[in-house]
Parts: sequence; structure tokens; C-alpha cells
Amino acid sequence: MKQAFNSYLPSYEYIPDGEPHVFGDRVYIYGSHDWFGGKKFCLNHYVCYSAPVADLTDWKYEGVIYRNDQDVRMVNGSHELWAPDTVRGKDGRYYLYYCADDMLPEIGVAVCDSPAGCYEFLGIVHDKTGVGCQLK
Repeated sequence: MKQAFNSYLPSYEYIPDGEPHVFGDRVYIYGSHDWFGGKKFCLNHYVCYSAPVADLTDWKYEGVIYRNDQDVRMVNGSHELWAPDTVRGKDGRYYLYYCADDMLPEIGVAVCDSPAGCYEFLGIVHDKTGVGCQLK
């Protein structure tokens, strides 16, 4: 059996559900982050990698952009962070939408002034019953 590696990340890195976006002249990859040898997936914080659009061989590790203990529902960091996605709002800020493990069914939202900066918890989206959005 062959081992598969991501062609743009270091061989030791595994981001199982990376989402690419172009903001300005860079491509950003946002993703969950596995622990090496972990018993479950997505136990680490969200990380980001970026590269110039003109040179997709020059990837840079941007670091941890959101920790799993920043969400008010999981201050002890005990839940996994799954499947993030990021958009740029009309206000020019960047919004990170994410879900935690299936124990926390609502979508979380964090915000930042730059695409690869330190995102801060903003609120929880409640949509299953049409109850709108609760923000801090």
C-alpha cells in the first residue's frame, strides 16, 4: 500500500479538509489540523498556509489562526474543529465559519482583519429552526 502526501504541504503535515481561497495576490489554505499519531481526527487548532498566486511552489506556514479553546462552547479545548471556510465580508474583514464535532451542531463564526491573522470568536449561527444568528 502506498502512502499519499499532499503536494504543497510538508510531508509531516496533514490538513484533511483544506479550503483554498484567493485574497489579493495570495492563495490561502485553511484547514483542520490532525495530531501526529492522534486517536481522533481534527484535534488541533486551525492553521493556514499561503502562497503567491504567481508561484504555487512557494508555500508559507502562516501558523495557528484559531484555537479550539476560543469558542465559548469548548473553552477546555475538548472538541474537534472540523471543515472551516473563510470569506471576505463587505466590511473588508475575514470571517471563518466552522463546525465542531457532532456534539456541537451549530456553526461557529470567528472574525479577523487579515486573511491569515488571529481570528477571534464572534458568535454561533443557529439555522436548524430558522432562529437567526446569535453574536457576542
